[in-house]
Amino acid sequence: MVSFHKILADGFFVMAALAIFAAAIGWKIGDVWLASSQWLMVGIFLLLVAIYTKLSAKEDEEIIKKYKSSKKK
Repeated sequence: MVSFHKILADGFFVMAALAIFAAAIGWKIGDVWLASSQWLMVGIFLLLVAIYTKLSAKEDEEIIKKYKSSKKK
């Protein structure tokens, strides 16, 4: 079973990749709504959010395991 956190983190990672791709297009061809440096900042922010979401998913899984083991007793 795939957790909600994994799907969310993967979505943020894909959006970060698209933002970095937009930065590359803006640098090579012309700006796409935002300047290239702004797209890079958006991409970095989304990448950090994806990493944070992945880390919080591991903590949530540990909490759920502890809760399930204490409930069985």
